[in-house]
Amino acid sequence: MVKVFRFTFLLLSFAVISLKAQTISVAVSTDTTVYQVGDYITLIIEARYDKSISIKLPPVKDSIKVLDYIQTLPVDKKEVDGKIVEYHKFIFSKYDSAQVTIPSLNIEYSEGKSGEKKFLATTPITITINKLQVNQQEDIRDVKEPYTIPLPWWIILLVVVGTVGLAIGGYYLYKYWKKRKEGKIELKPEVIIPPYDIALAKLDELGQKKLWQNGKVKEFHSEVTEIVREYFEKRFNFRALEMPSSEILPVLSYLEEGKVIVETADKFFSNADLVKFAKFEPMPHINDEMMTQAYEMVKLTIPAPPKPVQEGEANVQ
Repeated sequence: MVKVFRFTFLLLSFAVISLKAQTISVAVSTDTTVYQVGDYITLIIEARYDKSISIKLPPVKDSIKVLDYIQTLPVDKKEVDGKIVEYHKFIFSKYDSAQVTIPSLNIEYSEGKSGEKKFLATTPITITINKLQVNQQEDIRDVKEPYTIPLPWWIILLVVVGTVGLAIGGYYLYKYWKKRKEGKIELKPEVIIPPYDIALAKLDELGQKKLWQNGKVKEFHSEVTEIVREYFEKRFNFRALEMPSSEILPVLSYLEEGKVIVETADKFFSNADLVKFAKFEPMPHINDEMMTQAYEMVKLTIPAPPKPVQEGEANVQ
């Protein structure tokens, strides 16, 4: 009776061990066993295990030294008949002929919450790498025919448009060169607008805006002083736009043509500075005076027209 009990116990223990052994299986394969030099070798690791098991692959890239690593493909993971099935794929290559044995890989796994690490070894695989067959009687040629990449339609369109544009530009350039060579091109004289005409036109435009009449007093004083400063800069050739009012007056006093407007300029800039720096609210007649003074300073400094040459003076010359 005791012998029967022992035999039954051993039988049940063996069944449990076999059942545990069947909870995970790992297989390693390649897409074929015979390759040529330079071919891609796809190594596939297939793992089947229960949901209670977690696995960890070794660093395959560093574990297989007999082949040249190319890349790792995305993992394909799915559930089949209540088990997890994973496919890990790695691309290798070999650049000389040989018979190569891919070594066994140790797959780490743990079962349940115990966290106990266990290992499962894969079976080594032997593959053959053959040399490329070369016919020495044939001419030397590329291993593969050159591949012609078709051009996108927009590049073709861009080339066509660019070619047409260059042709048109070249035609008109040739016509221009030909006319210039024949002396038929009429050069239009450059129109230079005097600074006083520019200033007067801007003052007219400012008056039409009616800024101070609409409550925009500061904007009015800012624009009118800028017009006058710009006129001084172009008319008398000094940096009036960058200078404070106190420095502009001495420059005008020094210039022969500017002396006539020094007093008016003093009143003009005094009112402008009060508004700008002292937050002075001028009376309406002050604003009118500012415009009047601006016009006056421009008109008084317009250069006099050259005197006509008398007939007697021309003969003397």
